Amino acid sequence: MEANRFCRPETREKAQPWAIALVACFISGGVVSPITNYTWLFSGILGETNSTTVQTGLVGSTALSACYLASPVALLVEGVLGLHMTVILSSTLAMVSIFVSSFMTSFWGLLLTFGVAYGTMACLALHSTFCVLFRYVDRSKRSNASGFVYAGVSVSNLVLSLLYERLVGSLGWRLTLRFTALYTLVLSVPSSLLMRPRKADKVRMRHVSRQVDVNAAITIKKRDRKEEEEDVKGECSVQTVSEKVEGDNDVENRMAPYLPEDPRKKPLLRMFTSLTAWMIFFAVFLPGMAWTAYWTNIVSYFESLSLSEAAILVNVTILTGFELLGRLSLAIFIDKLPFREVNVLVMMNITFVIVTSLFALWPTEIVLLICSAFIGVGRGCAIVLPYNATAELLKGYSVDHAVTLTMLAIGAGFAVGVIPTGAVYDATDSYSLAFIINALFFLVGAMLLVLLKVLRRCRKNRRRRRLNTKSADAAEPSANLGYDVD
Repeated sequence: MEANRFCRPETREKAQPWAIALVACFISGGVVSPITNYTWLFSGILGETNSTTVQTGLVGSTALSACYLASPVALLVEGVLGLHMTVILSSTLAMVSIFVSSFMTSFWGLLLTFGVAYGTMACLALHSTFCVLFRYVDRSKRSNASGFVYAGVSVSNLVLSLLYERLVGSLGWRLTLRFTALYTLVLSVPSSLLMRPRKADKVRMRHVSRQVDVNAAITIKKRDRKEEEEDVKGECSVQTVSEKVEGDNDVENRMAPYLPEDPRKKPLLRMFTSLTAWMIFFAVFLPGMAWTAYWTNIVSYFESLSLSEAAILVNVTILTGFELLGRLSLAIFIDKLPFREVNVLVMMNITFVIVTSLFALWPTEIVLLICSAFIGVGRGCAIVLPYNATAELLKGYSVDHAVTLTMLAIGAGFAVGVIPTGAVYDATDSYSLAFIINALFFLVGAMLLVLLKVLRRCRKNRRRRRLNTKSADAAEPSANLGYDVD
C-alpha cells in the first residue's frame, strides 16, 4: 500500500500540495536555473567561438525568452502526450540539449541547441509542472505556489553560481556545460517521474459526468411527464413550451457547477486590437528588456570594472541570495499585501530607475553590493508580479488572455533585451550608457502603468456619472411632454 493511505484523509489532503510543490522546485531548479547562470559562460563562449557580444548574449536571451514564448507549443504537446509524459520527456530532452550544446563550435550551433532547443524544452517542463501543481493548489494560493516554485529556481541558482565560479575557470565552459547536463539529470529527471496529476481528479470527472447524465435524464423525464399531463388537460401549448424551457434551464443549472470555467470570453486576436492591451504589453516588455541585462550581462559588467574574482563572487552570491529572499517573500506574503500588484510594479520600476543609474554611474564596491541586493529582490519579483497585474488591468478578457499577454511580453523582452545592451557595449566598450538606457526602460514602464490606472479610473468615473444621470432622469417627472429637452 502507498504511504499516504495510512494517513488520515485530512492529513493526506494537506500533505499532497506541499509534496508536489517540493517536487516542482526540484524540476524547475534543475531545468531552468542553467539559463539564468548562462552569464558565467558568457566570457568563455565570447572568446572561443569568435562571436560578437550581441551574438553571445543572444544565445542566453533566446533560451530565456523561449521559456515563455514557447508556451503555445507546450499546450499542444500536453494535449497529445498528457502532463505526466510531457514533464518526463521535456526534462530529459532539456538535459540532452545542454549536453549537445557543449560540442558546438559556432554561434549558430549554440543558438539552435542551447538557445532554441534547450529553451523550448525548459518551457515545456516548467509549463507542465505548473499545470500539475495547480491541480493540487486552491486558486487563491496559486500565486504563492508560483513564488515557491521560482524560489526553488533561486536555490538552484545559488548552488550553480558557486559551482560555476570554480568550474568555468578550471575546466572551461564546455566541460561546465556537460557537468550542468549531469546536474539536470540528477535533479530534474527523477523528480519528473513523481509529477503525476491526481487520480482523484479523473475519478471525480467520471463520477461528475455520470451524475450529470443522471440528473439530465431525471429532468427530461419530469418534463415529459408534465407535457403529457398538460396535453391530457387540454392546456395551451404555450404552457408546454414554457415547461420545456424551464426543464432545459434546470439541466443547465444542474450541470453548471461541474462545467469548466469559460476559457475565452473574446477571440485572442481581438485583444491585440485594444489600446489597453498594447499599453500593458509595453509596460511589461520594456522593463523585461532591462531585466535581461541583469540576467545575461551582469558578470561581464563586473569583469569590465576590473573586479577581482572574489569580489565578483560576493556580488553574484548576494544577488542570487536576495533573489531567493524576494521569491520566498512573494510565496508567503503576496496574498497579504495591503495594495495591488500594479502598485508594487510601479514602485519597483521607479526604484530601479535609481538603482540602475547608481549601478552605471557610481560603481564603487559598497554601491555595487547594495545594488546587487536590490537587483536580486527585483529579479525575484519581476517574473511573478506581472501576471496578476495584467489580469487586474485587462478587463473584459479571461485570465487565459492575461497570462498569454504577460508571457508574450516577458518573452519578447528577454528575446531582444540583450541587443541594445550588447550593441552599446560593442560601440563604446562600456556598459554605463547601456544601463542608463535600461533605466529609461524602467521609467517608461512605470509611466505606462500609472497611465493605465488613471485611464481605468476615468472610465469608472465616466460610467458612474452616466448611471447617475440616467437614474436622475428616470426619477424626475418630465414636465415638457410636447418637445425634447436638450
